[in-house]
Amino acid sequence: MDLASAHDFVLIYDNDVVCEFNPRHLLKQYYQMQLMRDLLNLMRFHFISLLSPNIDYVVDWELTWFTLNFKSSHDAFFTYEHASRHQTFKFKLFLDDLPTLEKLKQTRPDLYMDELTCRSCIDRMEDLMHLFMCKNRRPPMQRILQSYQKHLISKILEAGILADIDSTLFIAKLTSLSCWSFSSTNWSSYALVRGCLPKLFIDLFVDLSILRISAIKVIAAIHNNFVQKFRRRIWNLRSYEKCRWENAMNITYKLKTTLKPSNLPLSKYILYSSLPPPTLHDSRDSRTDWLKNSMKYAFAGWSVDFYSGRAIRYFISIVASTLVGIYQGGRSREI
Repeated sequence: MDLASAHDFVLIYDNDVVCEFNPRHLLKQYYQMQLMRDLLNLMRFHFISLLSPNIDYVVDWELTWFTLNFKSSHDAFFTYEHASRHQTFKFKLFLDDLPTLEKLKQTRPDLYMDELTCRSCIDRMEDLMHLFMCKNRRPPMQRILQSYQKHLISKILEAGILADIDSTLFIAKLTSLSCWSFSSTNWSSYALVRGCLPKLFIDLFVDLSILRISAIKVIAAIHNNFVQKFRRRIWNLRSYEKCRWENAMNITYKLKTTLKPSNLPLSKYILYSSLPPPTLHDSRDSRTDWLKNSMKYAFAGWSVDFYSGRAIRYFISIVASTLVGIYQGGRSREI
């Protein structure tokens, strides 16, 4: 390289393409392209190829990666730990790595038998798609999507006012997207939930004279809010109902985290259908139990990159115990 630096040279790729900028950037882009190709070749991203006939939903990967790495601002109530946990959940959702029953059957067949179905509807297998396609979860899921759409429409209206442009046509394009309704053959809604966002989201704002980077930040913040609602209203409630069955089966947290198979006899299994239907009571005691169990079980089986899994489990157990202790102390003082 010392000898080459003293002479002019031209980097030519594929015999006829001349590299006119820093070759390090070219090589970096080339290897990133190879990694992206390997990622999309995974079966968990097979749905991207099914989006090809859908010309109104072309994934914008720049927007997608920015949104995945976008971090919510945290304050006294939404602390760094909450933000880190939210970030982990967002990537698990994108990678289809949430511990649904179908995933748990593969990783722990000694604890979760093949006959187990969705705790909410009882009659379907629980994979990621069924998590929001379930007939009992579809109404709240539809409300979350409507809120997503409403936030985007409000920002488009603001952009139209700033640009002095009638935004009616832009809103019509947004609402006509197929991703706002669920069906077993509609892969665009599945892509939206996974976090693979469409190019049209950006185009609408750019056509209204909004800078691309500003539009990306707005959409990332709106999608972050959507993921937070999905986690709170869908995933946490599902995890609470699953842990009720695990408690009935005596599948403890220690048993789930041990590497040694328990070989639990099938005759001891209690089917989901034998438990009471999923309900959440409004009493103060049940809310305390829901908070404790959600914190303890919502991320069971995950390998979270924040200190270590053991540290997180220890921290969550301390917080849950402290909250219950505070509540019980308050009740004793009232009595």
